[in-house]
Amino acid sequence: MIIDSQFLEKTIGKLPYGVVFVSGSNGKSTTTALVTAALRSQNLRVFSNPSGGNMPQGIASAVVGKANFAGDIKSDIAVLEVDEAYGPLLAKNVRPTWVVLTNVQIDQLNRFYEPERVLEMLLAAANASTRGVVINGSDANLVAIANRIKNDSLNISQITVSDSELAKWPVGALAAPIFNKPKASKTIPVCCEVISERDGIGVFSVDSSRTSIKLPGKGLHFAIDAGLALGLTSEITGTKFNLEAATQEISKQETVYGRGEIVKYKNQEFQILMMKNPSSLRATLISMDKPQTSVWIAIDEGTPDPSWIYDINLEPLGGVEVISGSRAWHWATRLSYSATAVGKVITSSTQALEEYVEHLSRVNKRGTLLTNYEQMMIIRRHMGFLDLESGK
Repeated sequence: MIIDSQFLEKTIGKLPYGVVFVSGSNGKSTTTALVTAALRSQNLRVFSNPSGGNMPQGIASAVVGKANFAGDIKSDIAVLEVDEAYGPLLAKNVRPTWVVLTNVQIDQLNRFYEPERVLEMLLAAANASTRGVVINGSDANLVAIANRIKNDSLNISQITVSDSELAKWPVGALAAPIFNKPKASKTIPVCCEVISERDGIGVFSVDSSRTSIKLPGKGLHFAIDAGLALGLTSEITGTKFNLEAATQEISKQETVYGRGEIVKYKNQEFQILMMKNPSSLRATLISMDKPQTSVWIAIDEGTPDPSWIYDINLEPLGGVEVISGSRAWHWATRLSYSATAVGKVITSSTQALEEYVEHLSRVNKRGTLLTNYEQMMIIRRHMGFLDLESGK
């Protein structure tokens, strides 16, 4: 079997509006979905890779599935969720027209070894862009990256978050400490401002016009994702940008699977909230209704070093009904230090699912599942949700 090394360049690389890379530590899937929705609201045909398929093989498979026999994709622009480590590599096969950077957080050091490597990877992807870069300007590390971009002809812009909103979130919940302060500071234009977020409703300002958007979940992190979508779309479409249309389309978007989606199994509902690092868990706990009881925690060796859970304030967890997965006892031990009640520890998450829904039926309430990516995949598959993009 012969694979054309220029396959991506010959397919999505020749789309009229080019290719958008969305990368960063957290928020890639949600931002990609919201960017796709915003661009479609402007009457653009958008190709995007399924959530989670953010490495070269997943992106290539998505392109193969969409292209016709001539290798053409009937789209105007491609929006790709791209793993931090693979952005520079992918850029060698298809140059991004735009790069969107969500945040830099302490994540997957078993892969990256040190946070500084993540900064260099994101900088390399940004330097590969041909038109512009949009960053989350509330993240000091991304501002540092923007200041190090070599190509002065690129359109570099940022979304900002009001000081009053940032003050509500503890340090470290949305971004890592700054690792590399720039020697010089550029003036970075603002393409969108996140004014506020209340109970899943975000208020934004784009070019002096305000709008309110129903977000796919509660929390400032969802508002930042929506702000990036608005900002990028306004940069791409320029004076033709229709804020009202973008607002309506983003407001229709449901949560990306595992990022707050509500699922039903045996007539019992529970919400799936993923945790992959300290920042994502802090953001999840802050945005949860307090106190949460009857929680299910599922975690396995997909989270190689669980020691970081000792640095998290677990007060929002009023009670945990079930803990499952190969790392279950790590969590049980941690919760014992905070005197949080734990019902059962069950290694098998498929067995835990059955017992958890029985519990929800008895107490007649909707549950909450805190899980890492690998366990989320196993649990959803056991429930019969085989289409991981739509969750249907």
